[in-house]
Amino acid sequence: MTIHASRRDVLKGGGALVVSFSLAGALGETLAQGAKPLALTEVDSFLAIDAGGVVTLYSGKVDLGTGVATALPQMVADELDVPLGRVKLVQGDTALTPDQGPTWGSLSIQIGGMQLRNAAATAKAALLDEAAKRLGAKQDELKVVDGVVSAGNKRVSYGELVAGKSFALKLDHTKPAAGKNPKDYKLVGKPVPRVDIPDKVTGRFTYMQDFRVPGMLHGRVVRPPAIGATLESVDEGSIKTLSGWSRWCGRAISSASLPRASGVRSRRRRSLKRRGRNRRRCRTPPSCGMKCARARSPRRR
Repeated sequence: MTIHASRRDVLKGGGALVVSFSLAGALGETLAQGAKPLALTEVDSFLAIDAGGVVTLYSGKVDLGTGVATALPQMVADELDVPLGRVKLVQGDTALTPDQGPTWGSLSIQIGGMQLRNAAATAKAALLDEAAKRLGAKQDELKVVDGVVSAGNKRVSYGELVAGKSFALKLDHTKPAAGKNPKDYKLVGKPVPRVDIPDKVTGRFTYMQDFRVPGMLHGRVVRPPAIGATLESVDEGSIKTLSGWSRWCGRAISSASLPRASGVRSRRRRSLKRRGRNRRRCRTPPSCGMKCARARSPRRR
């Protein structure tokens, strides 16, 4: 499940991260001031476990339709031995997530997923160390089921082991911690319903173009009819009747890929798309001095 949380919400959410050791002085002070580690070499940059045993996963990679919002929690849940439904995902929030590089190709799993798995394996090893001390048992006597560590008739949950402390553990992604044997995976490689599909098929999913902010305007570039043409004049009266029309930006834009252009802004994107193209009146020189003076670029489809 994808969540959008502020830094304050995350830190208030229940006792932050874990481990058996005392808070490292500098890191403890930093967390108290409301900052969260973001370095790729810190376990705390990648995951948190609150007092209720809920795991919050921080991914610098984002789901662009490939299903990583489901796959990354699968990997971490399997490594930590917690239910998938108890893993929350924060993705692409630069104030909270580590910089794992761009999201493209298969690297979200190949690189980003391996970093998250390493963080989870390192965290689990520390949790088991603390659990062994708390339960008075040996490591090979411990079993973990749904985030609860047991030895005989004694048990302690991850949430109880957290105790308001951070992990304060370092990571080396070139020498990752020993993880779970793939033959013991219960979630990875298994069919799991994707978390993004229900909202997409019911029209509730928020795509980039669905975002709205106060005072938001939509802009559309008015392109010239020929290569090299320059803007001579604009009849603003021809577009002022457009619904939601705001203003004309008469300044020409120059770049290698966009020789000459100007633009119109409106509060309604449809007004620009359906009517603005046919109603704006811009005058350009009759010829740009090239054989293709009247050639138009192909329309986008």
